[in-house]
Amino acid sequence: MWSRRSVLWGTAGLGAACASSVLAQEALSNDELFFTEGRYLPTYLDLKAKSEAGDQAARQMLSQFASFLGDEATAVGLDERPPHPSVVPPDLDGAVARDAIDAIVEAAGNTRIVILNEAHNVSGHRAFAARVMRALRPLGYDWFAAETFTQPQPVPLVRIGAYANGAPFLASYGYYTHDPVFAEMVREAARLGYRFSDYEQRFDQRAPEGADSAAQIAAREEAQADNLIANILATHPSARVFVFVGYSHAMEIEGRGGLWFAARLKAKTGIDPLTIEQSRNWPAIAPQNDAPHVAAVLARFAPDAPIVASKGGESIASPSYTGKMDMSVFHPRMTPVAGRPGWLAADPERRRVTIKVPPLDEQVLIQALSMAEATAGPPSDHYLLPPGASEATFFLHPGRYFFRQETAAGIQPAFGALSVD
Repeated sequence: MWSRRSVLWGTAGLGAACASSVLAQEALSNDELFFTEGRYLPTYLDLKAKSEAGDQAARQMLSQFASFLGDEATAVGLDERPPHPSVVPPDLDGAVARDAIDAIVEAAGNTRIVILNEAHNVSGHRAFAARVMRALRPLGYDWFAAETFTQPQPVPLVRIGAYANGAPFLASYGYYTHDPVFAEMVREAARLGYRFSDYEQRFDQRAPEGADSAAQIAAREEAQADNLIANILATHPSARVFVFVGYSHAMEIEGRGGLWFAARLKAKTGIDPLTIEQSRNWPAIAPQNDAPHVAAVLARFAPDAPIVASKGGESIASPSYTGKMDMSVFHPRMTPVAGRPGWLAADPERRRVTIKVPPLDEQVLIQALSMAEATAGPPSDHYLLPPGASEATFFLHPGRYFFRQETAAGIQPAFGALSVD
């Protein structure tokens, strides 16, 4: 099964080669093309083919990987279905809503740790995380930790703690950071003065081989809490930390799977974190497939920006997370802009840029890369263009960029550059 770092570096036994020997070469695997050359399409196309052939492991991985390429229809819509008729929506009579960022900023002033979750197939959750990160900085939040940041490995790798403003953002800093939306969030955080830390479970912290799922979850959550304390709080006692996690790791109350990261961190430090859920609240691609609690909130409040809703002082949330986190963020269904997600276009820090592109007779991944970073890390923005497309629209932070296309055969030479004010 695909993993965050499933590359197997094959080595050929060369022996005592003669001067005249001509050595056979191996073709690079899709993993190697992705992690070493930054080529997204081989993995994406392979996962799509396997998924269509009925490979369930590939199908699960495809929904996550498609988010890296801006393919929201696949990432979000691949497995959505109408909800079962027996699922009852929440009663929202007397419920109230407010702007999510305003509510988070107000509550974040009363703690030193804010924990926000995501669904790993929803790039829009990363765009919202960028807004939260941005809003927390004036409150003195100065550390950014994320589940995806690469933990220490048996083979030394560059760690996120070395990253700072002005340095290239390296692809090896994480896995989900291969999504340009995630990478841009971290780049912006560096510009705002955040420091960074990993905290994921190390190999030596894993449960014993053969342990059941409950023991594996417990070992991972315990390690994550211990590592965050060791990497940040123990040496920086006044730090204020924004932590970005997946799904249930943000639960501060015991739930399905036991005690998760946030609950263990709270118990170990005595700090009551602000925990925020958004992973189960994203609108479906097809409105009829909305989860009942999402459909009810969108119908009741018709938001045009992310909101939190409550009734009688209790947060409205997915049944899976009711009472397990402090807030639950609901996102509006937004109309695409120039074929791009509405939530991306709505970011006030990005500028809309439309360019001419050399039309090709195949699907391409059109990319904008920072001139300052060159090809060191993920693009600043990219998405799939259909065959024959002659224009592309990007949403970019101010800076100078160059543009290129990736095809099934490989990455094509850059075809232009411009500055974005």
